[in-house]
Amino acid sequence: MAVVCSGAPGGGQVWHEPALTRVERSKRWGKMQCRMPVQLVAGAPVDVEFTFLLGEQQLEKGSALRVAWRWPFDWDCPTCIEIDCEGAEVVAHFEPQGDLNPWHHHIQLMVVSGVLGAGAEIVLRCLGWDAPTFITRAALFLPLIGIDEKSDWYRMVDPEPYDIVAGPASRLVVIAEGEVSCNQDSIVRVYGEDRWGNPAPLERAPALSGAEKVIYQGFDKRFPVHMYKVRFCKEGVYRMHACSAGLEGESNPIRIVSPNSSRLYWGDLHAGQSDIGCGAGTLGDHFAFARDVAGLQFASQQANDHYIDGQTWQEVRAVSHALDESGRFVCYLGCEWSPFTEDGGDRNVFYRADEPHLRRSDRFFSEDDPDPEPDFPQAPEFLRVMRERDVLLGLHVGGRPTNLDFHEPHIEPLFEIHSTHGTSEWFVLDAIRRGYRVGITGGTDGVMGRPGACHPGRRLTRNVNNGLTAIRADELSRSGLWSALKARQCYATSGARILLDVEADGHKMGSEYVATGVPELHVQVEGTAPIERIDVLCDTDIVYREQIAERQDKYLRVLWGGAESEGTAGDQRVHWDGTLSTMQGTLSDLVPVGLLSPLDQVELRDDRTVKWCGSTGGNEMGFTFCVEDVERLFIQTLQGSVQVDVKDALEKTQHHALGGASKRMRIEAAPRLDGQRQADLRWRAEELVLEQRAYWVRVIQVDGQRAWSSPIYVNPASDR
Repeated sequence: MAVVCSGAPGGGQVWHEPALTRVERSKRWGKMQCRMPVQLVAGAPVDVEFTFLLGEQQLEKGSALRVAWRWPFDWDCPTCIEIDCEGAEVVAHFEPQGDLNPWHHHIQLMVVSGVLGAGAEIVLRCLGWDAPTFITRAALFLPLIGIDEKSDWYRMVDPEPYDIVAGPASRLVVIAEGEVSCNQDSIVRVYGEDRWGNPAPLERAPALSGAEKVIYQGFDKRFPVHMYKVRFCKEGVYRMHACSAGLEGESNPIRIVSPNSSRLYWGDLHAGQSDIGCGAGTLGDHFAFARDVAGLQFASQQANDHYIDGQTWQEVRAVSHALDESGRFVCYLGCEWSPFTEDGGDRNVFYRADEPHLRRSDRFFSEDDPDPEPDFPQAPEFLRVMRERDVLLGLHVGGRPTNLDFHEPHIEPLFEIHSTHGTSEWFVLDAIRRGYRVGITGGTDGVMGRPGACHPGRRLTRNVNNGLTAIRADELSRSGLWSALKARQCYATSGARILLDVEADGHKMGSEYVATGVPELHVQVEGTAPIERIDVLCDTDIVYREQIAERQDKYLRVLWGGAESEGTAGDQRVHWDGTLSTMQGTLSDLVPVGLLSPLDQVELRDDRTVKWCGSTGGNEMGFTFCVEDVERLFIQTLQGSVQVDVKDALEKTQHHALGGASKRMRIEAAPRLDGQRQADLRWRAEELVLEQRAYWVRVIQVDGQRAWSSPIYVNPASDR
């Protein structure tokens, strides 16, 4: 069983011709050699020279060569291209979104006159080309030849692969488990991170403190991660501190609990794709990164099903089962059912155990011995079949957002509110508005091979950092987590490991119960940064807001954010480049908020002007600053202009809607950046419940990070 050709139906097709030997392929179509360092630094410029050596096939007018690369590789737009060839006029064209799936990006060399005969040599140089922003091993350029103007492309002999490594460490990351039993050993991971968010080597092993016992366990063999065995002897909440060569870092909060209590586990069900789908890196690397770098305790792989041929599915099964280890790292077998939104939209499929048969939405490939399993391209028939299987489905905003008109409650308890596509509160609000029982999750849905610790890079494919899911379960095993997920005992964050507990009249997050009196919520939060506020929601309305952070005198905060439209990453993305200025007084003490990429920058140009560039996908970013003797501010952005009365803004938040799905700016008194990280809130509804209500909580930190609890469903007593 082998793939003969690949590509989306109706789009360009790559003919792999698996029966050809390397010598035969070179003789028929030719080969491409690539001259550049075998190891690139993420995001750094490099000179690349491609040399095409044609085989027997000559190229006439209208035919072309291509060098293509896969969807996640965010090579920047080449700005200096040179071509050397004899016998024909050749024109180069860079295409950032081409017709070959998943080799979406390419440079095409089109013959516009003359003939390139058999054995001809064509040289393409890309000088000072900025490399992709994420680390990976054995990346490939795909050399192709098109003998006419049709959409068929034939593989030449591939060049040697290359690796991408991290740049210098610019910050220190410390990751711990969310909850640990008293006197139980657990692992804390410490590593450097470069400017693009990759794990980067440190000059020396970090010093780690904050627990009764800290024992250095050594260096991970595959990734530059330092591991420590730690132990706490008293219940409470702790944070570990690390330092190394001028860098300092603090862990997420660690709650120490009694040995017999349930535990909170951090992970990522929608961890994204490897090279099995449209992503980067092997499936083994995918899970190793999740476990050993991001410190996740559970994960899945979610390649789009239309990329997975029969042989590959057997590999997915084998790797997923081999890496599953109860008590350490739970690995669910999975994939993503991926029709167009009108037919049902993307749905994550998680298998509780094993599944030898794959039910696809479509096939972006042809096999010499096709998998006989039937495809299910539309939601009604797919959900009918899957309802009889031991599966859970996760609904989300991905490449093809889930169509909520189709829903099977028995197997669809999970709704994703945040991923690298963006912050998609509108998606969960829509589900609650329809009366669905919603368990809220966050994930990566990434393609860069960094599940649980992914950054948006140049925003070629994604917008924001990954989300995470916290599950409260009796044990770290497939069955233990499964029971908790079915009961919706989970919550989501935008990436920070915020501890969040919500109860209603003693009932846990995700529960459904009958209220005999007025519902009362108890909310407990341990943040990774000072907490700004807690919002209590009833269905889709905010019914109470607890302001935690105190305001700073003479300090304002400007935030921009939202989405252009409700859809995938590209649909949501909003560019916010702009300036803030004043005609009198001074601006000072500027502090950026919520920046996620080196492309996001805020600069105080002089004491009366701030300039920035940045993009959002449902999230918010901006800055705080001090104003002295300033009466009015003038803000200009790519999305619109705003004038601000400083006195009014210091007294009351100024909201400005700027179109799109949710584009907005907010100017208000800035919260203190050194406030409390812990909150304990009790809130009582004002009246009895007369019909079913969903009560849930949103936590917002001053750094922009968020957490969302799964709703608790409260039903009225039958005698009302």
